[in-house]
Amino acid sequence: MNTRTYEKGMQPPTTTTTAGGEERSGARKRHTVEAVLWVVGLIVFVIACVIMHGHPRPYPFELSLTETLQGIHFPSWLVAIFDFPSAVNQPIPSAIALAVWFFGMLIVGFVKRHRQKPAALWFLSAGFLALCVVASSAVNVGIDDLVARPRPTPSEGPIHVHDLVPFPSFPSGHTEHDIAYYGFLLYLSFTRGVREWRYRWLLIPLQLYAVYDIFSIGFSRILEGEHWLFDVLGGYLEGMLLLFIFIFLYRWATDWFAQRKARKLQMA
Repeated sequence: MNTRTYEKGMQPPTTTTTAGGEERSGARKRHTVEAVLWVVGLIVFVIACVIMHGHPRPYPFELSLTETLQGIHFPSWLVAIFDFPSAVNQPIPSAIALAVWFFGMLIVGFVKRHRQKPAALWFLSAGFLALCVVASSAVNVGIDDLVARPRPTPSEGPIHVHDLVPFPSFPSGHTEHDIAYYGFLLYLSFTRGVREWRYRWLLIPLQLYAVYDIFSIGFSRILEGEHWLFDVLGGYLEGMLLLFIFIFLYRWATDWFAQRKARKLQMA
């Protein structure tokens, strides 16, 4: 079999190894552990949704936390750094950023195909990135409506609310979106094909920003008075649950595509 016809980062799958180069026996064990953790996380998330639905008002310590954070006199430049993830995550800039990544991957894929080089992974990555972000946002909207926890308002206490929006609060959509979006981009940046790319160091600034955004978005939402603590924690958990699903589907699709290609090469 001519392995040069495979994608960079994709190898002919066998009974012992996947298209991504993983040992199937080890992968099965990891997937079992991941599945158990995912189910536990889902149960915790469902329980949290029920509790938030039955107790829509903020808990005293949530209000105290927001008051405390907003009472700290951060330098203006530091506040700008904290608030940047929330600003970038507004609908228009967020949609533009996703479109740039999506069409950028598609263009690279078409260029590679035009040059008769393997391009399927670029198309798969673009499709799954868009699917992950759009589907996770839709799920978040649905859960928000079901839980129906009100947004923070100045009437709750001496807090500042950056922007009063007429949407439910739990779980935090900004937080969930960033976990799914930047989490999937980070995953793609550490896949085998990217690790083997000679210019992979160019992605380091983007990887660092993704980590910064993931860790800071929750703090930003509380600091701006847009969400309570439990909203942010729920957004992190929901985002991780959805991210796991789409990474699993991406791995499955990659392996399926490689097996399909292997069968075609054997028949040729």
